[in-house]
Amino acid sequence: MEARVAAVAKAARGFVYYVSLKGVTGAANLDLSAVKTRLAQLRKQVSLPIGVGFGIRDGAMAKAMAGFSDAVVIGSRIVQEIESAPMDQVVVRVGTLVKSFRSAMDS
Repeated sequence: MEARVAAVAKAARGFVYYVSLKGVTGAANLDLSAVKTRLAQLRKQVSLPIGVGFGIRDGAMAKAMAGFSDAVVIGSRIVQEIESAPMDQVVVRVGTLVKSFRSAMDS
């Protein structure tokens, strides 16, 4: 695993995306303590900003993650909103969702 991190750190440009959860994206069993510990370890090898995704379901989780990561990725939750919204409400509902995440992280 550490050899892979070293290879990614050497080749990466811009930022590194850390997949914070093993298994299915959007799952509810994200261990923030374990992610925080792993990010501290990764920062010893990676000088780029680290974005964290997978398992971030709501504003509270995003706020917690934003406290120790450089970026928060909420892709699957946005896709779920798109899939569940009536066609004529997709833009409004996704906008409302993103604003709720942003508001939570800013609070």
